[in-house]
Amino acid sequence: MSIKRIRVYPDPMLRKKCRVVKRIDNKIITLSKDLVDTLVAAGGVGLAANQIGELSRIITLHMPEEVKPIILINPEITRKEGERNVVEGCLSLPGYEGLVKRSVVVSARWIDLNRSRYKVTKEELFAQALEHEIDHLNGILYTDHLLEHEKLKHAGLEQDHPHSHDVDMKITVQKDNDKSKEILESRLNFSKLYSDSSISQMQYELHNEGYFEK
Repeated sequence: MSIKRIRVYPDPMLRKKCRVVKRIDNKIITLSKDLVDTLVAAGGVGLAANQIGELSRIITLHMPEEVKPIILINPEITRKEGERNVVEGCLSLPGYEGLVKRSVVVSARWIDLNRSRYKVTKEELFAQALEHEIDHLNGILYTDHLLEHEKLKHAGLEQDHPHSHDVDMKITVQKDNDKSKEILESRLNFSKLYSDSSISQMQYELHNEGYFEK
């Protein structure tokens, strides 16, 4: 299997609805394993098929307490309960996070690659990840859920931050025996999963659409 490029906002693939998987064949098995490989490489919690350019209703989740990711085919939320405000990030909007409203309790069902059926009721991070990734399958991003008057903030400045994907920094360098100072633009590359052009386009679009503080 292989690690795929992660689609970055405003890639139109992220706004498309994914199709129901009707048959688990070699193509679906390969796609599922590519999703897992890419998620592990990115160090994220979840990833949906359209984030790597495929329109199938498949997501993968990797909870911190679990040894390896799980595959969810045709996941569906059957019940939501309560509301809470949580800080959220996304592998398709690397380097940023925002405050959104999510459910306290989420019930969901899906099948896996062996066609085994699952029904669960989850809270905390698992519930949040289910809502976030199933939103992706419906062409919805977490920025669509930002609380009123909330703006995106830089994420991942501290070590081991869950949203530390790619962060732009300005570094001032003073050379020996030289009074002048040189400002270097540097990117901390959390992974090799994004192209520079896609990151630049994302930042440009987010700024134009008013997601940042003036």
